[in-house]
Amino acid sequence: PILGHVGDGNFHVVLLLNPDDKDEMAKAKAFNERLVMRALAMEGTCTGEHGVGIEKRDLMWHQYEAADLEAQMAVKDVFDPAWLLNPAKVFPLDASEARRGRPAAA
Repeated sequence: PILGHVGDGNFHVVLLLNPDDKDEMAKAKAFNERLVMRALAMEGTCTGEHGVGIEKRDLMWHQYEAADLEAQMAVKDVFDPAWLLNPAKVFPLDASEARRGRPAAA
């Protein structure tokens, strides 16, 4: 089912599935990616008012250039220099790998 406030561009898909079924999970991931790509094709965004999350973080590359993601991560560096807060939920893993898990400054 899809629910939410679709009129302002935000919709929330609730997929009822068995997380132990690898085939079902693969289909759900593919469906999610299709929805994101459709939203981007219609000049929407891959994120909503709730943020990115692990389901969409690696799809950020389809919406933002590397320089855009770098600028966003630089802001996070200022407020969370050790990347302790949601270190792997917002930015693509390959883009944030060097920053995640680094020791806090003394």
